[in-house]
Amino acid sequence: MKLNLFSDNDFKSSVLEKKFSVKTSSSQISCIIPKEKKFKVENLFEFRRITGDLTLSLVFLLFVIFLFLNFNTESGWDTRNLPQKRVGKILKQQWVGPLLCMVILIPATFINLYESFKALKKSQRLKIPNKIQYEISQWIRSIEFIVYFLIYTFAIEIFGYLISTMIFANFLTFRLGYRTKKWILTSTICSFVVVIIFRSILQIKTPVNIWLYKYFPENIEVFMKIYF
Repeated sequence: MKLNLFSDNDFKSSVLEKKFSVKTSSSQISCIIPKEKKFKVENLFEFRRITGDLTLSLVFLLFVIFLFLNFNTESGWDTRNLPQKRVGKILKQQWVGPLLCMVILIPATFINLYESFKALKKSQRLKIPNKIQYEISQWIRSIEFIVYFLIYTFAIEIFGYLISTMIFANFLTFRLGYRTKKWILTSTICSFVVVIIFRSILQIKTPVNIWLYKYFPENIEVFMKIYF
């Protein structure tokens, strides 16, 4: 006499488990981008004050004071012309842009100085360690992107606004870790749209004596200088 140690339901469930079991490994589901190189979009808009901000705020305050002391003679304010009922002529004068900058810079500088000082006092009150080396390394890292923007401005006179902007946008996209075809295509389209809006539609002035355009046929050269 044979003993039936398993019921029919147990037998069916064991067969199904063997038939439909899926083996997965960590390598099959691992992300292409290493964890330490992942970059989140929200990190671009994250703002955290560090103790080094107070030093930078004081330096920037001295710079604003220097601009304010030289505003009267260097901006054309002393030779300003204010014709009545001619707002258009007033806005086209050279002192308008510097005046708007000063109106924004002066209060913004003092607000930033106050917030930096308050953040320093808070860190001292909470006994947060002051990692000078870390802060210096972060400032040095920012210089890298400043150099990129300087190269971009010089490249406009060589390759033109359109080509330089598209190359620069794709380079920054790649540098920040977005290296798939989707992000490269998105960066290319966005940079092209920016050029169309600012150069072709709004007619923002950019350098026109482009080195690369000199090698184009005359009609194409004129077209590129006008629209791109």
